[in-house]
Amino acid sequence: MRPDPRQDLFDHLEAATRDGVFPGCVALVSAGGAQLYHEGHGVYASHPRAPMTGVRVRRETVYDLASLTKVLSTTTLTAIAVSEGLVDLDTPVPSPWSKACLGARLGDLLTHSAGLEAHREYFAAFAGRAPVGAAPILEAICETPPAAAPGERTVYSDLGFIILGAWLERLFDETLDRLFENRIAWPLGLDRRPVPRIGYHRLGEVRGPTADEERAVAPTELYDMTLHPDGEPSYFAVRRPVRCAHYEVHDDNAYAMGGVAGHAGLFGDAEAVAEIARVWLRGGLGLDRRLRERFWATSKLPGSTRRFGWDGTSEGGSTGGAFSSATVGHLGYTGCSLWIDPQPESAPRIVILLSNRVHPRRQSPAITAFRPLFHRLCARLE
Repeated sequence: MRPDPRQDLFDHLEAATRDGVFPGCVALVSAGGAQLYHEGHGVYASHPRAPMTGVRVRRETVYDLASLTKVLSTTTLTAIAVSEGLVDLDTPVPSPWSKACLGARLGDLLTHSAGLEAHREYFAAFAGRAPVGAAPILEAICETPPAAAPGERTVYSDLGFIILGAWLERLFDETLDRLFENRIAWPLGLDRRPVPRIGYHRLGEVRGPTADEERAVAPTELYDMTLHPDGEPSYFAVRRPVRCAHYEVHDDNAYAMGGVAGHAGLFGDAEAVAEIARVWLRGGLGLDRRLRERFWATSKLPGSTRRFGWDGTSEGGSTGGAFSSATVGHLGYTGCSLWIDPQPESAPRIVILLSNRVHPRRQSPAITAFRPLFHRLCARLE
């Protein structure tokens, strides 16, 4: 490493775009409210059959945030519900969703210890008909036998956050996308037009994406059989006739649900992600320090790094040992990540990476080796 940590980080990100870790990315690092790094690297897309191929990434480029939806939308809205007395971490999961996790409570869903399976390809049942909306997926989850008793073990599960999304809609009597817009994006000034800086994109509506939206959003996977010489992946059938996911959610269950779900579906730019992270640090939207400490408390299950909705760091994990043990965050399958290190309190650090590492195909594992060094370089910035 050279004496200039910012140049080291810049070079590492540029090399990652050349080496195929992802076509492009946006990285943002702040500490104590001061922005230390915010740059776009690479291109929107690299495959010649994809939209926006060769167009340079900007700081404002919008990415599919994948499982960052869990913390930015679902967990944040759940914290708002708790702050307003609508629910508590000990509230039992209500019917009909309780059938999927008998005896589980809200806190069990948030810490991935409700006994649910890790994943199911529910989307496969709707090939040729998707998107079908949330109801059929939720019904299928309720018919899935629990894999364990609540509180028995930690299993990272999308199923629990799909249930959480539906529960929030019931609590607030509003659809999840409108709920996010009205309770998070609008109060924070993140709903600008013609392109929202962060939000869901509901599929199946009469109005498709505008030209401005398409220019703002980096595409993800290309559904092209020439990229899969070993045979057609299981998810291809539900994606037809989509040629490339471009402002269409990459997660296949979320796609079948219409693009709006508790586990995936948000699209956003790096500064919008950072603004929601700052709310968790400084307060706002009804979140105060006491509530934050409840949600950032580590799960009591042995070996778990989970908080309530959030994840923590682990030895040998993606943060590369760069941050304190108080750090919370989350990864996104599309190649996104968010980490918040609240220590020292005078200069808490936010580190964000947005990318589309699933372009042109999702099978590349290169980001696993990339992330630890990226975070160690971010930790050197002052």
